[in-house]
Amino acid sequence: MKSYIKFILILLPFLLSGNTFAQKKWKLEDCIGYALQNNITIKRQALQAEVAENNLTQSKVDLLPDLGAGGSHAIGSGKVLNNSYQFASTANNGSFGLQSNFVVFNGFQKLNTVKMNKYSFMSTVQNLEKIKNDISLNIASGYLQILYTKELLDVANSQLEVTKMQVEKTKKLFEVGNLARGSLLDIQATAATEEANVTGAENNLKLSYLSLAQMLDLDTVKNFTIFIPEEISVPEAFSDNPDSIYRIALGNLPQIKSAEYSLLVAKSQLSIASGARLPQLSLTANYYTRYDFNAKKYVNNPTDPLNPTKLDYPVNDQLNDNLYKQVSINLNIPIFTKYQIQKYVSNAKIGVKDAEFALRQNQLQLRKDIEQAYANALASFQNFKSQSDAVKASEENFKYIQQKFDVGMVNSVDYSVAKKNFAKAKSDLLYAKYDFIFKTKILEFYKGNVIKL
Repeated sequence: MKSYIKFILILLPFLLSGNTFAQKKWKLEDCIGYALQNNITIKRQALQAEVAENNLTQSKVDLLPDLGAGGSHAIGSGKVLNNSYQFASTANNGSFGLQSNFVVFNGFQKLNTVKMNKYSFMSTVQNLEKIKNDISLNIASGYLQILYTKELLDVANSQLEVTKMQVEKTKKLFEVGNLARGSLLDIQATAATEEANVTGAENNLKLSYLSLAQMLDLDTVKNFTIFIPEEISVPEAFSDNPDSIYRIALGNLPQIKSAEYSLLVAKSQLSIASGARLPQLSLTANYYTRYDFNAKKYVNNPTDPLNPTKLDYPVNDQLNDNLYKQVSINLNIPIFTKYQIQKYVSNAKIGVKDAEFALRQNQLQLRKDIEQAYANALASFQNFKSQSDAVKASEENFKYIQQKFDVGMVNSVDYSVAKKNFAKAKSDLLYAKYDFIFKTKILEFYKGNVIKL
């Protein structure tokens, strides 16, 4: 029994923490932060940035001299000249050494390669930032969609509650004979329709949650709820300026920076291609020795000068005697390369022009997007103001019709029409409200501000 209690006490913190996570209400910032950490598309683009960074590191290391070691050993039979410059019937020899090469000058191609890989890496990083921005906007849209459908559900529930109260009032008036049975049936039919509207609104809310959970790549939507702000206010005036937003966006948005870095990459490629026209100067160093197990050492014989004495030739002595060191200077001057260098230079110039067009195209597209976003936001703001006035008028009209309906001066059909008009006006106002909020978030995004409620 004691061991069982101990086991429960050990598990209790984990159980409580899991329950706490299940009850967590996700704010917009939480959703965006989670997506930026876990989205597969972002992770894959981050890997591309790592590859670009590795290329940059490699190009920097390429500025250093290289160093290589090698060796060989041969065993054979037949007439062969050994290391003693004597013919032998077998071969049993080898060699080994070190070699290093260093490029002193090659038209600054290596330095320009470093620059090219640097700009390519920075462009890849900006592409990663663009993906993060796009996902953040999608998350914000999904989050606001939940808030919108949640408020639509609240409107549907409030409308149903009012109708249920009206059903009870109508039933009493019918029982005392002040209203016909048709009026009761009409208001009951309205209540049934509004119950169906509530069910539809609940399903839409579930679908909105499902959509956001899928954007976040969550394993399940169970226990996933978002934080519902008490009030999301809409400003009384809308005073953004598309020209100022565009100027800010030019210095902030990653797609513009990426296009600028791509232009620098193209210019670096042109410099690399042009560098191939210049002479190339390099140094080569060799450190080499050889040995032969069959070699013999011949020394002069004072008593018989024509027949030198043949002695064993230790391998260590051979390694010292055959040691070879060399430093060479290599110069390569391109004179005729069958138009290859000119082709590379010509194509690189075309690449620069294309990168300039791409940058300009991105700038023009950005201006169009900002102007369109501003026009959409302004229209949405004006629509919100109009819908606010429409809700006030519909509410006053509904209250007036309801008062007349309560005393039997208006039939149930007119009451239902007024109530539907009021409900539609509130729904249209909600749509205009969240449509404007999202469009202002897009403008905030262009200004480089963090997306938050």
